[in-house]
Amino acid sequence: MFRARGIRYCVAAAASTPSKDVLQAVKITEDKLDDLSPKKITEILDKYIVGQTDGKKAVAISLRNRWRRRQLQSEDMRKEVVPKNMLLIGPTGVGKTEIARRMARITNAPFIKVESTKYTEVGFKGKDVESIIEELYANAKSKARRALEEERRTEAEEMALEIVTSAWMARNRLKSYTSSSTEKAEEEDEEDDDEEAEETPRKGKAGEEKAGSREEQRKEFKEHYTTKYKDDIVTIEVSLPPAQKPQLPGGIDAQSVGALLGLAGDGGARRQKKAVNKKVSEAMKISTQEALDKLIDENSVNQLARTLAEEEGVVFIDEIDKVVEQTGTGSSDVSSTGVQQDLLPLVEGSNVTMKDGSVIATDNILFICSGAFHTSKTSDMIAELQGRLPVRVELKPLTEADFRRILTEPKYNLLLQHTEMMKTEKIDLQFTPDGIDQLAKVTCSVNNQGQNIGARRLHTVLERVVDKYSFDCDEYEGKTVSIDAATVKEATDKLEKNVNLSKFLL
Repeated sequence: MFRARGIRYCVAAAASTPSKDVLQAVKITEDKLDDLSPKKITEILDKYIVGQTDGKKAVAISLRNRWRRRQLQSEDMRKEVVPKNMLLIGPTGVGKTEIARRMARITNAPFIKVESTKYTEVGFKGKDVESIIEELYANAKSKARRALEEERRTEAEEMALEIVTSAWMARNRLKSYTSSSTEKAEEEDEEDDDEEAEETPRKGKAGEEKAGSREEQRKEFKEHYTTKYKDDIVTIEVSLPPAQKPQLPGGIDAQSVGALLGLAGDGGARRQKKAVNKKVSEAMKISTQEALDKLIDENSVNQLARTLAEEEGVVFIDEIDKVVEQTGTGSSDVSSTGVQQDLLPLVEGSNVTMKDGSVIATDNILFICSGAFHTSKTSDMIAELQGRLPVRVELKPLTEADFRRILTEPKYNLLLQHTEMMKTEKIDLQFTPDGIDQLAKVTCSVNNQGQNIGARRLHTVLERVVDKYSFDCDEYEGKTVSIDAATVKEATDKLEKNVNLSKFLL
């Protein structure tokens, strides 16, 4: 409805040359690894994860190898260098998933975590393993869009400011015309025909004054739109969401069929718009996003997402031991051997077609599998899959000393989280050294006597200790609460007894 005067933005030209944005966004990701040696990566992981030195080293080396591969001058050599997929072995709650997740966050790489038990062999009801790559591609698209938006945000904000300024000016003119319409009508009735000739120069001069006044108003608004005028109401046009695509029977995706038939996309159809009244602050956000949607075309997003998924993607497959048959059982489960066989092409390297028609090569995607292997052994996996997981790291069970370190050493440890949460209720929560020792002791004891769930048990124990003050927060407001060994023992006494009795219950 309201457009900036005298300014035109060629969106088509920006959309036709996406390679510059794509290369710049990829370069930002590469620059993050330039100064990160394996030792520095391990130091970063130490801030969040206690112990498990072997696992951190393996992940750090794998991450650095990706950077080394990109520095190779020979294109043929780069094709031959493939990532060394890993197998993390260890009980639950020792940090397998967290190590991989933190690794992906260091470089903001596309990362997904999947459970192997959700997938079945091709031909059986359930999700097939190729949907893993679709999830990774979806994650990469969201990261690609954010990266491209950051590159064009300044330009989009300038476009949005022009749109909102024009809307604000139009709103002001409408108000002034409405308020002065009655006065002007009365003045025109009183005018004589003899004075028309004299008024003509005045009108021309008044028009020039109004034009100058409008430019001053635009300048004034642009200088103070974030403060003085942020709550003013303006009318802007917003694009309505596109109509939902029809769903075909049998779970067939219409987008996939359209891509195969060459009918994918909206065919250049313009989206419908709707006029809405918003505050200036809200209108700027909406208009900025609308401008970004125009500046960034879908081809640029797909191109960068494909690059990120293929070169930076990390797939973490948890509970891999659940699809491994124990030797000698004689069972035949469609979700075990068949899933392992279907994983082989992905882990080894293959091309997977996405719903939008993009083809993702999995050759350089890093696959990290993990499992406890309580009832089965790694040697029970099919030989082909074992060979495609050359790096194996065994993570150690957590000890009482490890639990104490987990409570105190990480950057945002559990004790700090509870302390800061209680500060919002004006309660000063303090954990004494003997109280921390008792927390670690109880956690280790409950894990040993019951099912060992690793560091996740700390959440259960801490909630038992803190729930009294969390519930009766009004009674402890303005007070200092000290959590010592006696307090922990009293709060967790029933928990330890219940674990002991559970052994004798059917």
